[in-house]
Amino acid sequence: MKLQRFKIAFALIALLFILGATGCADKVKQFDRQSLVDLMQKYVMSLANHNPGDLPFAEDVKFTENSEKGIDVLTVGKGLWETATGGPTEFQIYAADPEAQAAACLLVMKEKDKDIMLGARIKLSDGKIVEAEHLVVRGGAMGGQPFSEMPTLKKARPGFSEDIPEAERMKRDDLLKIGLSYYDALTSEDGTATPFAKECERHENGMVTAGGTPPAPGEEGSSGGAMPTGGFGGIPMDCEGQISAAVFSYITEIKPRMVVADVQKGLAVGFSMFRHDGTKRLPEGAAPGTDNKTQWGQFNLAALHFYKIRNGKLYEIEAPGAMLPYGVKSGWEAEEKVFPQPK
Repeated sequence: MKLQRFKIAFALIALLFILGATGCADKVKQFDRQSLVDLMQKYVMSLANHNPGDLPFAEDVKFTENSEKGIDVLTVGKGLWETATGGPTEFQIYAADPEAQAAACLLVMKEKDKDIMLGARIKLSDGKIVEAEHLVVRGGAMGGQPFSEMPTLKKARPGFSEDIPEAERMKRDDLLKIGLSYYDALTSEDGTATPFAKECERHENGMVTAGGTPPAPGEEGSSGGAMPTGGFGGIPMDCEGQISAAVFSYITEIKPRMVVADVQKGLAVGFSMFRHDGTKRLPEGAAPGTDNKTQWGQFNLAALHFYKIRNGKLYEIEAPGAMLPYGVKSGWEAEEKVFPQPK
């Protein structure tokens, strides 16, 4: 009888030990915000050092990166892991989402000794990186100016690194909804679909394409680089007004994925695939036979948007974009939403 009681007691102790150990393991596997940022920064430096072995990749990790021909699913260690030749400049933005165990960054670095903009994200499960994604923008700004020489890409705007006071922090889902509303606004020609602050300023590939200082005389015809706006002559420069003026009616479809919500910083981050079929949406009441062809033809654009949100308003947008052949896919179709949404 005593032996039986001893066996039962021993089994209970062993079970408690296992449960306790499992509980500790679960806690270790969850990264807090700062740990996610640290890992994202380590990821970037590992790219520059060509050393993915420094990072906790899962065996079945999915990794994508864009080339001139499209977006490829690659083996970790390929792509930018082979071609990076310099670490990040001072221009760096980071966002982290402990609930989703995900992080993202936007920065300027070197590939084959030339400037690139890199947007990247990682997603973890049980402490391992199960998803990794690169958006690489090559070629520099309009006119061939290297990204590192552009005034807007010397250093990130302060708002992207500022904490939101705790009493003013928004819920994660609300940040994501505001970010998602931007794609709705772009494809509906309705700037009021997104709660823009009057001070909203949008940068695309380092160029100020909405908000900011109005263009000087003679510069009104300049476009927004890889994300053509059609020129600004007579068109409002504020974020809301510009969209409502149908500047973006040439965008046929957007398939976005909201991937990170950083409650502490008030950031929402989305990757997206823009499709342009060479036509534009005509305004209601357009005369029959009105030409709806665009000057840019057919193309896709892979983009990343970092949104800074305070008190329910969208204040700052930083967006790199890479032009791709028409019809290419993102590689993440199962997670995409589609805009414009059916009416």
